[in-house]
Amino acid sequence: MSRLLDRLPWLLVLFRAACAPAPWLAWLFGAAELIVAALIPLALLSDVFDGIVARRRGVATELLRRADGWADLAFVLSYTGYVLLRHGEALDGWWPWIAALGGYQLLATAQDFLRYGRGACFHFNSSKLWAIPFYGVLFQLVAGLQPWLIGPTIVMGFITLTERIIAVRLIPVWLQDQPHIFAALKTYREMGRKGRTA
Repeated sequence: MSRLLDRLPWLLVLFRAACAPAPWLAWLFGAAELIVAALIPLALLSDVFDGIVARRRGVATELLRRADGWADLAFVLSYTGYVLLRHGEALDGWWPWIAALGGYQLLATAQDFLRYGRGACFHFNSSKLWAIPFYGVLFQLVAGLQPWLIGPTIVMGFITLTERIIAVRLIPVWLQDQPHIFAALKTYREMGRKGRTA
C-alpha cells in the first residue's frame, strides 16, 4: 500500500496526460461528448491532488514537477483547442477579454524565460484557484451548458498572472512551492539579507 501511495502522484499525472487527446478521439470516432466532459472534473482532481500527495509522501522531485507541468499543458491546450473549434460560438462577446488574457499569458511566459531560461513553477495557490473556474468553463462548453464561469475564469487569470509576474521580478533564481506572493516576498527579503551578510 505504501509503495502504491508513493507512485500515486505519477499515476495522477499520467492519467491527466492520457486524457489530453480524449476530445479529439471522441470527435473522430463519434463518441458522446458527455464522456469527454466527465473526464474534466477527474483531471482537475488529479491536478489538485498529485502535488499534495507527492509532498506528503516525500516524493516530490524535479522530474515529477516537470511532468506535472507538461501534463497540465497538454490537457489544457487540447481541451481549449477543442472547445474553441467546436463550441466557440458560445463565447461570443468575450473574445476581446480572452485575447487580452492570452496576450498577458504570453507576456508572463516570455518574462519567465528571460529571467530563468524556463517557465516559472511557483505553484501558487492562486493558480490552483484559477484552474477551478477554467476547468469549469471547459466542462460547461463540452457539456453544452451556458459558460457562465467565463467571467470568473478571466478575472482569476489576470490575478494569477499578475502575482506570477511580480514574483518573477522579485526573485532572481528559479524556485518552486511558493504558496503565494507573500511567501515569495519573504523569500526575496531573506535572499537580500543573505546577500548583505555574505
